Amino acid sequence: MTNCQGCGTEILGQDRFCKNCGAPVAASVEDLADTRPFDPSAPARAAATASPHDLNSSFQVAAPTTWPLAHGFASLPKRTAFIKNMLKRPLVWLMAFLLVFVLMGSGLVIGRDVIRARRSQRAAQASEAKRIAAARQARQAQAAQRSVEESVRNAFGFTAAKISEAEYPDIQGVFVASLTSDNSPAAVAGIQAGDLLTELNGQAVPGMVELGPILNSLKPGSEVGVKVIRDEQTISSSIRVASQSVPPFEPKIEPKDQGFLGVGDAGRRCCIPGTKKWGLEVHRIIDNSPADLAGLQLGDVITEFEKQNIRTPDELARRIHAAKPRSKVKVKFYRGTTEQTVELILGHGW
Repeated sequence: MTNCQGCGTEILGQDRFCKNCGAPVAASVEDLADTRPFDPSAPARAAATASPHDLNSSFQVAAPTTWPLAHGFASLPKRTAFIKNMLKRPLVWLMAFLLVFVLMGSGLVIGRDVIRARRSQRAAQASEAKRIAAARQARQAQAAQRSVEESVRNAFGFTAAKISEAEYPDIQGVFVASLTSDNSPAAVAGIQAGDLLTELNGQAVPGMVELGPILNSLKPGSEVGVKVIRDEQTISSSIRVASQSVPPFEPKIEPKDQGFLGVGDAGRRCCIPGTKKWGLEVHRIIDNSPADLAGLQLGDVITEFEKQNIRTPDELARRIHAAKPRSKVKVKFYRGTTEQTVELILGHGW
C-alpha cells in the first residue's frame, strides 16, 4: 500500500489511480521489470543502444499519417465566429450602411460631374463648329462679294458697295461708291457716285448677291437698261457692258502728282437745306491746308468739286487725286442755308 503523491490518500496495491483525486500512482520497480522468460540462446537486446531512428527499436514511435492543420486554417473558426459576432452588432450595420451610402453618393457625384463635363464638351464642340461654319460662310460671302465688286468694276466702271440701311431703310439696291473714270460705261450712261442701282436689264437688283448672276447673264458689248435712284428720284438710262475679266484702263498717278485739299474727314449728309440732295459734311480740316487757307470750316457741306456733284467720300478723294498740284479748283459748299463757292490752289499729295 502506498500514499497518493497529490493528496496523500492511501492507495491499495491493485489500484493504479487515486480514488480521491484521480492522480496516477507512481510506477514501482516491479512494474518496470521484464518478466518475460529468459532465453539463453536469444541474442542480446540492443534496445538501450538502439538509434532513435532505428525502425526495429521497440521505443521508436511511428510517424503520424496525417499532417496538422496550418495556422491559418486553425484560426478560421475563430475568424468565422468573430465575423458572426460583429454582424450581430447594430453599430456595424449602421457603419456599413453609411459606407455604402457614402460610396453611392460619391459615385453619383462623380457620374454627374462626368456627364456635365461631357455635355459641356459637346456644347463647346458644337459652338466651335457653328463658329467655324459661320466664319467659313462669312469668308465665302466676302469672297463672293469681292468677286462681284471686281466684275462690276470691270464691266460697268464703278465701285459697288452694300447699301446703308441707315440711309435707305426702305429701299434695296447696290450703292455706287465712286466711278473709275469720267469715261467709264457708268459715267457715259450718266450714273454718278452716290446713286443707288435698283434695276439692271429689266431685273430688280436687291443687293450684291443678286447682282452677280444678272451680270453673268450679260454679254460684253451689249447695251442694257438700268435704273438708279438719285435724290429720291428714279432715273432710267442704258449702259454698255464691258468685259468682266478685263480691268478698265486707269492711269496711275504718282503721289507727288496727286492733288491735296486738306479735308481730313467728311461724311455723307442729307439733305441740303431746301433740297433733297446729298453732300459731304466736313468733320476735320488739316491746319494750313488749302481747305483751311480757303476758309472752309467744320460743318460745311461740300456739294461740288470742279462742277462735279460730290455725294461720297470716295468720289471726292478720286477727283482730288486726279487734279494736279498747284492747280486752281472751285469748291461749292453750304454753310447753314447759304450756298458758297471758293477757289483755291491744291497742294501736293505727299
